[in-house]
Amino acid sequence: MGMKAIALPREMADKELRRLLRSDSVDRTHRITADGNFVYVPLLTDHVSSKYGIVDLDPIDRTLPGAPVERVKEKAACLGIPLEAIPERWVRYGDSIVIRYDGPEPSVIAGIFSGVLGVKSVYRYRGGVRYNTRKPSVELLFGPGGSVTHLENGIRYTFDPAEIMFSPGNVGIRTSMKHLNVRNKTVFDMFAGIGYFSIPIAKYGSPNHIYAAEINPVSYGYLESNIAKNKVKESFTTYNDDCKSVTLHEKVDLIIMGHYSSPSFLQDALKNLNPGGIIMIHHLVSTENLPSSAAEIEKKLPDICASYKILSSKVVKSYSPHHWHVVTEVQIA
Repeated sequence: MGMKAIALPREMADKELRRLLRSDSVDRTHRITADGNFVYVPLLTDHVSSKYGIVDLDPIDRTLPGAPVERVKEKAACLGIPLEAIPERWVRYGDSIVIRYDGPEPSVIAGIFSGVLGVKSVYRYRGGVRYNTRKPSVELLFGPGGSVTHLENGIRYTFDPAEIMFSPGNVGIRTSMKHLNVRNKTVFDMFAGIGYFSIPIAKYGSPNHIYAAEINPVSYGYLESNIAKNKVKESFTTYNDDCKSVTLHEKVDLIIMGHYSSPSFLQDALKNLNPGGIIMIHHLVSTENLPSSAAEIEKKLPDICASYKILSSKVVKSYSPHHWHVVTEVQIA
């Protein structure tokens, strides 16, 4: 049986394809093809508003062997977009993805990724994160944007990828939270974000109570929402405030400091910690200093506490070409 396709002049194909993808007129089960003059886009119906001609073609099924990126490249080639520019990796959050792409026609490429991967929104990573509020630098290329719900290790994290950082490289440390020995213990998450670490603790660790502070009002809104969605509200007291300003009405057994500026907040942490309590400190260490990754922490501690013990210091991920994300655990006597 023949297939209806719209014949787009090559020089106009990218603009018209964007319009067709937005109108849901494209038959995504068949391949886009091309010859020297035209790009042929398969249609679900021939009742499409366009000044270009509708033709009958032999259909070519698009479900070819190979990775999704090969299908993206195939479609990009039909539009004359250099294949070397196509990203071969992406980060997926729920029904959205984030790509790194600096080539031509970014919105067209984003639309192709949307069709191949079946996602609603496609963002482009622009580099960097605002240090204090942890807001990522991304640009929406395709789709409606907005909140997504990302499922990881039984936890539902809802957030807006354009507003909230969610590092795929931290999946290991987020997962490890479910294995912490916190039964009947009290926890203070000083840089809670959207609940990256505290919600897994609440769901799997049976803590006595968790206090969570987050200064960014957008992140705080998602923190509250995620606590409710994961049905752990009874475990939490939350603060939309600078953790330096938070003084708890009780001392805690574990403090999580999930921000690279954590070493500057150690004295603020100690005022809320029980004797014998543990602090998990996230910080950056240069490649040169990696063999003694806890050295920065050990330099600060003698000035603010009488006795301490470094329990562990582990690399989480590479942060930049010369710096590493490290978590150091310290027990305060």
